[in-house]
Amino acid sequence: MLLKDKVIMISGIGPGLGVKLAVEAAREGAAGVAIAARTEQKLIDAEAQIRAIGSACEVLRLPTDISDRSACKRFVEASVERFGRIDGLINSAYIHGDFMPVESGNLEHWREVFDINLFGTLTLTQEVLPQMKAQQAGAIAIINTLGAQKPYAGGACYAASKGSLAVAVRYLASELAAHGIRANSLACGWMWGEPVQAHIRQTAATHGIAEQEVIDQYSAQIPGGRMPTDSDCARAALFLVSDYAGAINGALLDANGGEYMR
Repeated sequence: MLLKDKVIMISGIGPGLGVKLAVEAAREGAAGVAIAARTEQKLIDAEAQIRAIGSACEVLRLPTDISDRSACKRFVEASVERFGRIDGLINSAYIHGDFMPVESGNLEHWREVFDINLFGTLTLTQEVLPQMKAQQAGAIAIINTLGAQKPYAGGACYAASKGSLAVAVRYLASELAAHGIRANSLACGWMWGEPVQAHIRQTAATHGIAEQEVIDQYSAQIPGGRMPTDSDCARAALFLVSDYAGAINGALLDANGGEYMR
């Protein structure tokens, strides 16, 4: 199993990629998962899905706002108290923000998005590092976006926050390697799951077209015409915190079905 006996922390548990990260970590043999979201019910639902696959993985649930350093500190301390170590951290928490062009975007709203996507992610990461340094081992995976390389309508604020984060990850990878800690990013594109399905419904309604037409437009940009699923991308992120990725550090791994190729 990819994560046999490992302890994985995951932020941003929600109906899309977040919950799949937790479920697939359990499926891949994690001894424990510590999961965080701002809403308790999302965490309860995630644990229920883990139990539904018959996993005995131990689950720590803790409502956490990653923009609050004290909350991040509590999340890490509770994880260490429960499991004794932290083998991997997957930063998935985010907000997208308004779909607005740069020229008319509300820059105060941009600050809110950056506060979660960039500063919140780095805050949780900073709080995890003392434990990983004490272990002289650990792996960090940060969920990024194809939008930072390939613009899409209204994605500027979100993509800019994630683009900044990608740069920070490369510096983290360089700084932490001497402590046995790796840091990598995963650039996801369109992922077939509840969040994208909701976006498709809204887009179809706004433009007065069939949902399938929107799906076809998005899928046509991907070789093979198939969007990766949330689970597909979750497994790619879990690979980055597994021992199989031991030689990978400071990378930005594309998980978008080939929509963007470097």
